[in-house]
Amino acid sequence: MNHRFLLRLVTNLAVVLLTLFCCGVVLWVIDEFVQWDILPDAWSLIVRALLVAGGVTAFALLMMNVLLSLALLAESNASRARLPNYGISQQLKRRVRKSIVIGIAAIALTIGGLQVTNHFRSQAAAQASRVEFFQAQSDLNAATQQVVNLFTPPLLEAIGTNSLAEKGQLGNLSKLLSAIPLSFPHSPNATLILLASQPPFKYARVTSGSIRSGDNGALSLSPEFYATFPAEQEVQIIEQLFAGTLPEIKAPLKGQIINNTLPSAWGILTREGQVIAVVYLQSDLFSSYPPDAIPSFHHNGPDALFSN
Repeated sequence: MNHRFLLRLVTNLAVVLLTLFCCGVVLWVIDEFVQWDILPDAWSLIVRALLVAGGVTAFALLMMNVLLSLALLAESNASRARLPNYGISQQLKRRVRKSIVIGIAAIALTIGGLQVTNHFRSQAAAQASRVEFFQAQSDLNAATQQVVNLFTPPLLEAIGTNSLAEKGQLGNLSKLLSAIPLSFPHSPNATLILLASQPPFKYARVTSGSIRSGDNGALSLSPEFYATFPAEQEVQIIEQLFAGTLPEIKAPLKGQIINNTLPSAWGILTREGQVIAVVYLQSDLFSSYPPDAIPSFHHNGPDALFSN
């Protein structure tokens, strides 16, 4: 093996690759951090992949350069010391080659085995997550009927007449919404969707955080208002619920209020035969998962329309 030729070749390749690597880093930094957006999205991903591959290759070339330099230094020292050139028998060469082949095969089998094991572990984790998801969904469906029955007649009257503050029911509503996560499995957050009384808004969203206490101790209501919703599917679901019908959900939906990719359920509040509010429960069961590990399944909503 000509170590001197290999050293020159590896050195030249490393210099060229490091030069390209530096240019790629400059482009990537300008595109990602300076926000000049000089690269299309597809090119940005390609450059990022090339940077990773180039960095690994450059590191390997540098290590090869060091090993070849040490080999040449050892040969030079051996030549100066006039050490004899010991030959290697053909039998030893065959053993070395056989050991290398066996080692490579063992590494390949180990990597393949780890990949297979990781695949089965991922499948088992996904199945466990699926069971956990639909168990939580079943529990929320059962809890929704109990939740809508917790709204007392005075509270229903205040909601139906848009007079929560005037009738002194803000405190009771705040206590009820705060108690729901503490009282039911999977700590579901409760949201109340009301028909807004302030044009041009159509809906108002009330949570426990929407009811606030002033400096004088008086409670005030600060809901989130919606003129409509970005997703047409969510618009139809809310309209159907206020019409007293059970919506059918066939696809995943991550709306402003309705999110069927998390365990969630909903029911309606009625007064004198009219729907006055929608009660929405959602459990943040998977909120602690990394974004790339969140299970990609959804539910189709409750099988029945829960009402008080």
